[in-house]
Amino acid sequence: REMTFGLKGQRVACIDMAHADIKRRHQGRARRTFSAKSKTFGVQVGDTRGRSFFRSRRNIGLILCVGLTLLGLGGFLESGRRFFIRRIRILGQSAIWTEGWTLIDSGSYKTWKRAQKYYNTQLPIIRAQAKNYSVNSYFASVGPYIKTEKVGWYEIIGFRAKIMASMLEEQHRDDFKVEKDKCVMMGFFQKNKFPMPKVLKVWRVKQDTIRDLKQDSHHLLEGTEYPVFLKCCHLTQGSSKSTIAIKSPAQIRRTWSTLLRWINIKWDYRSDDWERPWAKDMNKLTDSLLPGFLLQSPFIIPKGEGVQFMELKVEVLYGRAYLAVANEPYKGTILTRDGVIETYPTLYAQITNSATLNPPETKWVQEEGHLLKVWEMAERAAKIMGVDEVRIDVFIRRGDPNGLAINENSLSSGMGYRMHFKFLAQVWAEGHLKKWYKTYDNSIPVYQQTEQDSPNFKIQTADPA
Repeated sequence: REMTFGLKGQRVACIDMAHADIKRRHQGRARRTFSAKSKTFGVQVGDTRGRSFFRSRRNIGLILCVGLTLLGLGGFLESGRRFFIRRIRILGQSAIWTEGWTLIDSGSYKTWKRAQKYYNTQLPIIRAQAKNYSVNSYFASVGPYIKTEKVGWYEIIGFRAKIMASMLEEQHRDDFKVEKDKCVMMGFFQKNKFPMPKVLKVWRVKQDTIRDLKQDSHHLLEGTEYPVFLKCCHLTQGSSKSTIAIKSPAQIRRTWSTLLRWINIKWDYRSDDWERPWAKDMNKLTDSLLPGFLLQSPFIIPKGEGVQFMELKVEVLYGRAYLAVANEPYKGTILTRDGVIETYPTLYAQITNSATLNPPETKWVQEEGHLLKVWEMAERAAKIMGVDEVRIDVFIRRGDPNGLAINENSLSSGMGYRMHFKFLAQVWAEGHLKKWYKTYDNSIPVYQQTEQDSPNFKIQTADPA
């Protein structure tokens, strides 16, 4: 066939390439033979085989290069991701972020002004109460590192981490276990008779954990509610994924291979607090911990529509509860001692810290009298520890103000305190700069202390509010 077309007024002819293509394919088939026995194609010996061989080597080399490049790029991207997340967290607690939005959004401005007013009302109360408060020397050691009231929240925690790591190395003090070792923490709560979900078993030997869960799960779980929670003693960061829910003994049998693999992995795993700027020093603490597991009953939540329970993470400064933060009904809900509940129901509100006050979903918390009991429990735990600052986490449930239970504590809280970040840090710093408190020391580690060991229960004072 012949095709013709015009190009700049001239007629140009070209040969249809179909015949040539057929000819090339025919020649290619002539060079290949089929083996019925092996069901494979063979290639005639000669230049064709040589070219194919070298071409395959080049392909293998290319694949290896691409693979190594992707691995290197993956490491770079992961480092970049971690760097980005750390910077975002640092920015989120900075005045640049919180106060910057007040120039743009009126709701942010109102929320910030409320936080400032709240600080001004709480400061004299905390200062007066701190005069009769004693701080364990383990925690008072952070004082010399604080040079100004304008220090950031994360900066003070960084100072604390550095001091605790230094005291572990130089003095072998392991008081930090009251937070970093979950089994020690639970022992502290039990020893001081705090209401809490029952701890069914603690293991410090991996093979004992495996044997008891595999052979004695019916006895371990007898009479308990479900789900129960298997937790790692030596892993406290949420990023470690150190808790697994067990809904029945049958689940243990059905998923035993998966559970066994999880136990083996977590036993060898060590915390890496990479999301926080104090990771280097905190990792020194967690690297020193003995691994272990505990099995714990659940906190019973009533059935019903809407918000039926909350976990209130209470910040206590010099023995006085300042505020609580929760993730119910929305992430970063703030509860203050004046009875106000700040919620952030939209993405825009979450970003700008523009609060909606006292929503109907949490009205039961205010009306049923939960908060006073929560403040009291958190303050009692802080006083026993003799700590300048601590976060105490407390469960509450709707319709049962006396049914609260302590969950855990934190000496390195990375929770989001929104417009209150600046003021929390100022209270913490000012207490050290002006030495509001007394200092005490004893030979008993913080995690073994009781009310009898803490001077905060030997002096009776009236609460100003």
